Amino acid sequence: MKSLDSLVQAIVSEYRQDPRNKVFLAEDVLLASATEETSSSVEAQALRESVKAYQEGEASDEQQAIYDGAVAVCGRIARSCFGDDPDADLDYDVSWIENDDGSWSAEVRPS
Repeated sequence: MKSLDSLVQAIVSEYRQDPRNKVFLAEDVLLASATEETSSSVEAQALRESVKAYQEGEASDEQQAIYDGAVAVCGRIARSCFGDDPDADLDYDVSWIENDDGSWSAEVRPS
């Protein structure tokens, strides 16, 4: 698996070559972020259940931690792509997309 830093750098580089009003993050990026943020290996099924539970307002503490870990990369991408300073706060929106295979993608847009 590629490191989160290399995945983020690839997304930011692609965005800078073709700027647009949104960026899509595939499940592998979300998994890498959740794994890094929780300091434990997060499996695809756990991420999928966590996103669904969060949307339903029924996330357990463990699911909330996985969800928050996945969302962390969304903020990082938003600041790097849509902001002037990657360390400054930036308002952004995340829309979750459930793919046909059951995986999740995140659409990140500036607010």
